[in-house]
Amino acid sequence: MTAQALADYVPDRSLAAKIRRRLTRWQVAAPLSVQPRETYICFTFDDFPKSAGDTGAEILDEVGAKGGYYACTGMAGTTGTMGDLFDERDLAPLTAAGHEICAHTESHIDCARTSMQDVLIDIDTNLERLKEMGHTLPVTQFAWPYGETSAGLKPALTTKFEAVRGILPGVNNKGADLMQLSAYELDADEASTARAAAAIEAAARNPTWLFVFTHDVRQNGSPWGTTPDSLRRLVRLARDTGANLVTPSRAVQEILGKDPA
Repeated sequence: MTAQALADYVPDRSLAAKIRRRLTRWQVAAPLSVQPRETYICFTFDDFPKSAGDTGAEILDEVGAKGGYYACTGMAGTTGTMGDLFDERDLAPLTAAGHEICAHTESHIDCARTSMQDVLIDIDTNLERLKEMGHTLPVTQFAWPYGETSAGLKPALTTKFEAVRGILPGVNNKGADLMQLSAYELDADEASTARAAAAIEAAARNPTWLFVFTHDVRQNGSPWGTTPDSLRRLVRLARDTGANLVTPSRAVQEILGKDPA
């Protein structure tokens, strides 16, 4: 997947596709078995641009927060609308600082339009490429490119990952699908910042698990990214609510009462 191909992507907006997406969301593959007793907020970055790995991480580090970076290995080392994308030199510093490297396919494919076999091969390639790039820690988290998946594919990932994030808005309570977790998008539209802020404030009143995701973190960045000021505002707001600002894996471990690996 080239940066230009990503920018040119158009989702299937047919009536059949809309119905399929709705049905897929409600066909739960791996329900969250417990209600979070505290609020967990995961700030995450898709693809991921270098600006997310440096500016984004710096903003999280300012308040002791840790984030998740969903790496599309086929885009590594490229440059496009989101600026420079990560390369192998960006992985070790992030993990050394306590952030998490997650999977995001090799080719950034639309998983709803691709055969299950090809999707699984692409995911395995993504994981192997991360190892080749020097990332030897377990990769237990995944995000669907474009948020697209299928009811048949979600169960196939239950043996590969502890949790999988989507892009549909909402919070994650008992019964939420661990193979298609809800998230709030943070993009160039200021309204997205307001929506995420409202969700963070609501989460402070009712314990839940909440994701915020974006792409590049730059002034005058891509339509899918955000500015440093907007991200900093949300991170500090989340800190001030007393929420746990942790990686996706840490959230899974604490919510489910698992011992860290």
